[in-house]
Amino acid sequence: MVPTADLASPHQAGIAAPRLRRQGSLQARLLLAYFLVGLLPMFFAAELASQVVTRAFESNLRVWLRQTANYFLAAVADSEREANDVVQVLARQPDMLGNLIDNKRLPLLLEQMIAGEGYDLLTITDDAGRIVFSSSPILSWRHLRLGHGIGFTEITNQTGTQLMVAASASFDHEGRQYQVMLGSWLDENFFGHLSEITSFDFRLYGQSGSGFKEIFRSASQAHSDPQLGPKVVAAVTGPDGEYFDRHVDNDAFTGLYLPLRNDVGSIEGVVLCGLRSSLSSTRWITRTSVFLIIFITGMLLSMLVGYVISKRLTRPLRSLTASVSAVTAGNYGSRVQVEGNDEVAELASVFNGMAQRLEQLNELEIQLRRQDRLSALGLAAAGIAHEVRNPLGTISTSAELIRNRYALAERDQKLIDNVVGEVRRIDRLIGDFLTFAKPEPMRRAPIRPSEIVAQVAHVHAPELSRRNVVLDVVDETSAALVDGDADALYQAVLNVVLNAADAMPHGGRLLIVSSIVGQELTIRFADNGSGIPEDVIDRIFDPFYTTKTHGSGLGLAKVRSVLEAHQGRVECWNVDRGGAVFEFTIPLAKQP
Repeated sequence: MVPTADLASPHQAGIAAPRLRRQGSLQARLLLAYFLVGLLPMFFAAELASQVVTRAFESNLRVWLRQTANYFLAAVADSEREANDVVQVLARQPDMLGNLIDNKRLPLLLEQMIAGEGYDLLTITDDAGRIVFSSSPILSWRHLRLGHGIGFTEITNQTGTQLMVAASASFDHEGRQYQVMLGSWLDENFFGHLSEITSFDFRLYGQSGSGFKEIFRSASQAHSDPQLGPKVVAAVTGPDGEYFDRHVDNDAFTGLYLPLRNDVGSIEGVVLCGLRSSLSSTRWITRTSVFLIIFITGMLLSMLVGYVISKRLTRPLRSLTASVSAVTAGNYGSRVQVEGNDEVAELASVFNGMAQRLEQLNELEIQLRRQDRLSALGLAAAGIAHEVRNPLGTISTSAELIRNRYALAERDQKLIDNVVGEVRRIDRLIGDFLTFAKPEPMRRAPIRPSEIVAQVAHVHAPELSRRNVVLDVVDETSAALVDGDADALYQAVLNVVLNAADAMPHGGRLLIVSSIVGQELTIRFADNGSGIPEDVIDRIFDPFYTTKTHGSGLGLAKVRSVLEAHQGRVECWNVDRGGAVFEFTIPLAKQP
């Protein structure tokens, strides 16, 4: 049977916008202006500061390291909050998480979504603390709290323990309570800027007995005792609340240890922010060297801030440009994220409204073209019926008279039978054309689609059994009603069922799932046949298009016509495990 988790419709990928030839020119000019504006003031500031920094080098460095440490901790806290927002969304999808528990496999769509957001691990534990699902093999996990707003998760696997920034939430499934956890590894890749600012080292220490033991470090090449020394512990727990050390890792770093306190002021951990140094650069401080250090460092920081600011200023423009290019290429579903209340945000809002209107007009144009084609088809069908049916009737009557009046040879008798059979087939084909081009008016009434599906399954069970097709029907609609035509919907369901059977010439399974999503009722037909070729999947609902040897190409076109008459829609897609899925979507009947 096709798993219900594989029936989800794939996301429609947008058309990639072409890259502009000078996309970064505005950002480059902003950076240049920021550099020129800050160049002269930074020169005089460095000259003045060099006189003071030589006497207050250690104090200023201490402040700098403290601010850097707070910046890194804020990044950890922000990442935890983002993970918490995502895991809360997942916890509100107990059915999807239940499928993970049952199938022990992460669906491709969910896996791509989690990886795209930068998360590395998804784990579910039951109410007894047992791991019932994990996207990567682990043995156990537990939360660590190192201070107010600073939390981590310690993961134990076959290779040892590793730290990650994660969040968890509870959900109920089949009467039991579970906990889902989602997080990212806290490693050298967690802070993207660490790969650029190679002079920094960032470490975390957690409580271990009466002291503190290292649980994370960003500089993997550094070597030191993982246990904090008594001198450091006494300093961070003392009145000063911090410890400045020029000799971290045998003088490899100059670092600042800061305590991490909880809401009541108790120390739960220690953070170290270290700056790579040597004895010569910290002991022999001269006015010239300090001037160069301050000037160069100040300009680098200024350019970094200028880069961030210029990127932030030009990001909405790049997004708007990409969306304009996408709409120009035909992707009318492209939208621009509106940020702030400035003129660019107003422009983005106006563009989104324009794109939405263009999308509506495009859909209306498609519908009008289809209606024009159907109208032309109706006229053609009427002409064919008038011009062809009368001669066909004459041919059929004459052939039957000849067959009945004269004793024909066996060979001639077969020829007459062929003529009569072909005339009848052409007559049926003309009738199909007329029915499709000029359908009968809808006889609307409150109907239960679940009963129609059950009726199709019951009536055509012998035919499906003859074809070795096993039909499974799952009804999750609780006898929901829609406003529609029972006969038309019956024919649409039958057409899809027979098409699925044709797609499995050697037998197979067909799963029909009826469910309610919001204010709409959906019916999904999933077979495990060979699927629909990708080069024709966009054309299967077109009138007269067919890949069958014998067929008019009107079956699926009638299905779409019926669904549109019910203010609904029909979609289809292939699944990775083989087979195809057709989905009907019909609005529920309004309650009186």
